[in-house]
Amino acid sequence: MIDIQYFLIIAVATLDFDAPLSRYFKDEIVQSFHEHDITSLDDVYDLVVGNPRNWASVLGWNEAQANGLIKWLYDNQKGNFEVSKDIEKKAKSFQSPYYATKESIEDISANRWEHIVNKESINRKKRIGERQESTILAPLEAIHLPASVDGSDGTNRGLRQQCALEATCDTEAIKSWLKARANNPNTLTAYRKESERFLLWSVLEKQTALSSLNIEQCSDYLRWLEQLGRTDETEWEKRWRQPQSLWVGPKNVSRSSGDWRPFNNALSFSSRKAAVTIIRQLFSFLQKTGYLRFNPFDQISTKIPLLPGEGKPKEFADRSLSEQQWEEILNYLDKMPDSITKARLKVILLLGKGLGMRASEMLNARCSWIHFSSIHQTSNMATIDIVGKGDKERRLPLSEEQLGIINDYLQYRKLTDITDATLSQVPILASMKPRKKGSSDALSRSGLYLILSNFLEEVARSIQKERPVDASKLRTSSTHWLRHTFAVTSLKVMPVNIVQTAMGHASVGTTSRYIMPDQREIFEAMKKKSSI
Repeated sequence: MIDIQYFLIIAVATLDFDAPLSRYFKDEIVQSFHEHDITSLDDVYDLVVGNPRNWASVLGWNEAQANGLIKWLYDNQKGNFEVSKDIEKKAKSFQSPYYATKESIEDISANRWEHIVNKESINRKKRIGERQESTILAPLEAIHLPASVDGSDGTNRGLRQQCALEATCDTEAIKSWLKARANNPNTLTAYRKESERFLLWSVLEKQTALSSLNIEQCSDYLRWLEQLGRTDETEWEKRWRQPQSLWVGPKNVSRSSGDWRPFNNALSFSSRKAAVTIIRQLFSFLQKTGYLRFNPFDQISTKIPLLPGEGKPKEFADRSLSEQQWEEILNYLDKMPDSITKARLKVILLLGKGLGMRASEMLNARCSWIHFSSIHQTSNMATIDIVGKGDKERRLPLSEEQLGIINDYLQYRKLTDITDATLSQVPILASMKPRKKGSSDALSRSGLYLILSNFLEEVARSIQKERPVDASKLRTSSTHWLRHTFAVTSLKVMPVNIVQTAMGHASVGTTSRYIMPDQREIFEAMKKKSSI
């Protein structure tokens, strides 16, 4: 197991004496230094060592601040400078390493953990589009681990000559797994997200290489997931090594940004279940290929418990919109001025609610998916061949109105209509951002999410006063709600097996879950039932 001090090497053994003081001290401390023409670490050191009795009074510091600087100098001396005996004696009186002393000590250091693992963010935030420097807290493609925790000598590693992978360390092994098992883009996204989360947890929280984890350590992962984002920081610190702020950040942040974090909220029951399932699959792969000697998750219960409040009926659990709510959406859309924004929204609603497409299918849809053919003596009938999960295709008809909506949007984009063969690889949904040469203008997943959520927020505001419950439901809706609404409305007029085919479900049982009787029907039926 690696000592946490290893990760502090950026702050301890490699001080940059030419760097601005803001890299190492809080803003108010830096300002105090600058007021006395102290602009570098050399100046700080010279002041304290050259005037050991009165340096604090020169700066106008109180005792707590002075003790804070003595502590900082003592902690950072190794490999940088020699502290005087007076400083060493004073610092040792603080009862290192925890400084459990009655004397007041102010933390003057700016080196919080987030800054240690992302040192460039100390002075500024990353500019949009700028790549993140390789570091420990980083997405899988940018993670750079020290040899002591990269798994090259993991205690659970199998015999090298019997391993079917060329991987020499844990990150390479994970990438081999992704390459072998995650052919579908959506599967790749999910597998990569969960594996990088677990790898970072192993190294930063357990300070252990993934290929050195034992059963006890792995069994802690689910408990950690349950508490992340739900626990008071004081209680969290009693159990876990790293603060929650290290792990949780804002949504829709670029993976190349210094603000990227592995999580953006507490995980729901289904998300925790998916996370653990994926990690089990990873370890099973690593064991079967000989990279690991044993799979610690084989001896850990597969049961994912419900937390208090989970498993109870949730508000809007049906995840579909009522006829009135959908009418409000269409009415608001109709009142919007004609523009490319309105045209794109109409296509999004058409693909989601009108055709029941998944978000990934909407984003992947190309003009070549739409054909004209003769079906049941109907000539030149427009159809769309949707490529869904597992590259399975399903064909759905398009009405003249639906085709007109798509063609109208294409014309706003200064393109011809859907019959133009040169548009075959053109995305049906496009981003309006200027694109770089050679890049696709396809809409991104985050872009789709923001477009729809912002639109539904506008609709919600327009009905907030008259129908606050409906407004609240619209605010919680997403692209998947459009697909749910398609299912529920379709099942009212179509047999379940037809809806199953239309939605691309492998099992009719999956489709049957959308069969939800109207509440009024339930109440009327229950009235007819005997009391006991």
